[in-house]
Amino acid sequence: MMLLNYVWITLGFLVLGLAMMVYDKRNMNKRIKGLWDKRISFKVQKGDYIRYDGYYASICLENEGIDDITWNDLNMDTVFRQINYNFTTVGEEYLYAALRNAGTLPKVDEELMERIKTDRDFREQVSMALADLGKNANSDPSQFIFKDIRTSHYNKLYIITTLLPFVSLFFFSISWTAGLTAFIASIGFNMVQSFNFTSRNEAKYSELFYAVQLIRSADHLSKVSPFYPVQKGKLRSTGFLSYFMLNDKQNDQNFFLQIINALKTAFNADYHLYHYAVGVMHRNHDTYESCFHTIGLHDLSYATALWRETLSYYTQPEEGRQLIVEEGYHPLLKSFVANDIEVEKNIILTGSNASGKSTFMKMLALNIVLSKGLHTATAERFILAPGDLYTSMNLEDSIMAGDSYFISEIKSLKRILKQTDRSVYIFIDEILRGTNTKERVASAEAILKYLNDKPNVTLMTATHDIELTSMMTEAFDFYYFSETLTDDNDVTFDYLLKRGVTKTSNAIELMRIHQYPAQIYQRAKENVGQLNE
Repeated sequence: MMLLNYVWITLGFLVLGLAMMVYDKRNMNKRIKGLWDKRISFKVQKGDYIRYDGYYASICLENEGIDDITWNDLNMDTVFRQINYNFTTVGEEYLYAALRNAGTLPKVDEELMERIKTDRDFREQVSMALADLGKNANSDPSQFIFKDIRTSHYNKLYIITTLLPFVSLFFFSISWTAGLTAFIASIGFNMVQSFNFTSRNEAKYSELFYAVQLIRSADHLSKVSPFYPVQKGKLRSTGFLSYFMLNDKQNDQNFFLQIINALKTAFNADYHLYHYAVGVMHRNHDTYESCFHTIGLHDLSYATALWRETLSYYTQPEEGRQLIVEEGYHPLLKSFVANDIEVEKNIILTGSNASGKSTFMKMLALNIVLSKGLHTATAERFILAPGDLYTSMNLEDSIMAGDSYFISEIKSLKRILKQTDRSVYIFIDEILRGTNTKERVASAEAILKYLNDKPNVTLMTATHDIELTSMMTEAFDFYYFSETLTDDNDVTFDYLLKRGVTKTSNAIELMRIHQYPAQIYQRAKENVGQLNE
């Protein structure tokens, strides 16, 4: 009678757990339906420890895509977070690889993005399939494509230990005490083995569980979307695993998951499930890769389509012989002034402090990245020729490497000089700012002339050294940004690009505006007057 009561209590918890899962699923679907209109992400993973580079690291070729210096110069971590409307870890890895301009990555699909944008039912079905997979922080689901994940041998003796609890039931025919002792001992042995296995392989098990879920989600996605359908083949046999390789950490109050995991522990089931899944995945790299790409391309296309909806305006880039931009703006700025440019020759930018030189160059460079990676440019029109991208803009001292600012800049420029045998876009902000004026101007002229003589180089550099412009008159085009001194002695900027070389400076006036001591301001004005004589 007591045993029957325990059975009813257990069944009650199972029903309650199932009801909670259904309730959570309905709430998730309801929330998903509002994501697009609200322009919000389904789940945001916070923390600098989150990594997205597993897939990119596996597919990138040497000297392909933008490097770490360019990534940091253009604040690409912030750009990534702005665009990251992905539902899945796979989508995040695809987005990261796209923004790194990995050439081997399939591009975003305009037809798929248009369908996501205009067909609400289709968008919601795709969203639910992707959200069902979700994110697994710091996992690398691409490893099952590129690596041999068989790290341990499957010991078939554990099949016997798994069956021991059933065998122990025969001892009840001898005596109740013998049967109960054998049953508890066999369950205890399996629990110890299960705990030892899962504690040693927790991270691997979590990633394998995610990979199994990925296959099921790709199959679901193929049923609701005609884009990139997958044929699972032998991987279809892993479908049932998603119902047993459960993880109760995502909802530790779900009794159903807790009971299922307790039963698995009692029979050391995770050991067998893990090795079975590893074997199937190892034998079916190509099929798994197809599932991976189906998830990645749908998620990347969804994220890009929704990000486009948040922009003031955008265009799809065109291929041409030179860089032409109409009404281009920086997507990270909430308030911006758009600018036009047609790059016929290499360019030197001049202008006062805070006038907009660096932002303008970053806008151009970032739109090259976005055009190549996401087929999107924040402009009315954006035409570019093929070419890689290198920048040297936001350098810092390196205490760990023992490098001063100037040494860091010298190394940054040297890496650029090595790439000039192919088509390349180069953006340099305040070249050689870390040394004295005479050597800076002399060395900058030599470097700029060297780069200008390379036929495949498109170069833009910003400088405060007006002397440099007079040395490069014939070779470069010149543009500038300017400021206006108002009647109330304030400085304002229009951030509009103009042809020519700046004739003004504002460093001393900015010290006054920021309330430096009057004697510093007056002496600085006297000094500059003497230097100009």
